[in-house]
Parts: sequence; structure tokens; C-alpha cells
Amino acid sequence: MDKSKNITSDQEEKDAYENYEPDWKDLQAHEEALAEWKKNNPDWSDEDAASYYAQIQSDIKRGK
Repeated sequence: MDKSKNITSDQEEKDAYENYEPDWKDLQAHEEALAEWKKNNPDWSDEDAASYYAQIQSDIKRGK
């Protein structure tokens, strides 16, 4: 018998970040990290990010 069908809605795993709202410290830390990363990687583009993500996904599918 499939146990997953016996789970009630109360037992389902809830999203831990569903009602999360970052405070100003979290936002400030994120902005600082983003600015530092951009300073260290000035030539990074959206195409680079897309290529990197595609490579990671293909590695995952191949089991690397």
C-alpha cells in the first residue's frame, strides 16, 4: 500500500519560507554580498549564467 496517499494535509511538509519577510539586516547583507560579487566578477553576463546553469543541469542528469 502506498503510504504517500495516507498523508493528511496537516502532515504534509510546509514551506519554511512561506511567510518569511527579510528584515533590513538580511537585505543589507544580501546587497553587500551582491555588490562585492559584481566587483569581483565584472565581465559576468546573463548568457554566462544561463550557460553555467545548463552545464550544471546536464551534469546532474548524467550523474556527475
